[in-house]
Amino acid sequence: MTVVQVFLKIPDEIIKKIDTRENKRMGGVVRDNEGQIVKHLRDATKTEVILHFAWNNRETLIKVGKGGYKLTRLYFDSKKVQQPVVKFKKTLKVYLDALCKGTLTMELISDVMEHLDEVKRISNYEKINILLSMEEIVVLMNGMFEYTKKLASDNAIELTSLEKKKPSQSENLITILERFLKTQKRIFKLAS
Repeated sequence: MTVVQVFLKIPDEIIKKIDTRENKRMGGVVRDNEGQIVKHLRDATKTEVILHFAWNNRETLIKVGKGGYKLTRLYFDSKKVQQPVVKFKKTLKVYLDALCKGTLTMELISDVMEHLDEVKRISNYEKINILLSMEEIVVLMNGMFEYTKKLASDNAIELTSLEKKKPSQSENLITILERFLKTQKRIFKLAS
């Protein structure tokens, strides 16, 4: 046996009489209390069913629509944030590869600084943790600190007291990165 759900279109005046028990619905037929046929009901079209449910649930649909709009805005706003972050990560990888190989150039430093500025413009300092994990930050900071000291000593450049200061994990990542990049850029300028 198969059970099928059928939606019937019932006129308002008939449904009122059914609600007051003046009439009874039996399948697709409405009868009065004496058993006389009052109305043969017809199947509702898909459009009528959809409109009926939409109208009866309009407040929920409006809330869902507003929520969907907000989610859409959040999604596109996050994409705006992600693009500069992705570019920064790629540039940072090239920079770190050059650091490891000893092929760092002024152009690479400038590229990283430029992409870092883009990330700074689109995100506040609290959201910067989307850049790197905590372990990556520690490795990066220690590596950049050691490389900057070595770069300065190899080129006989004296570092300032701030440049000699080892970064702490409580400092802001962007501030530390900018400090190292500016120091490295200064060393390259003085060495050339």
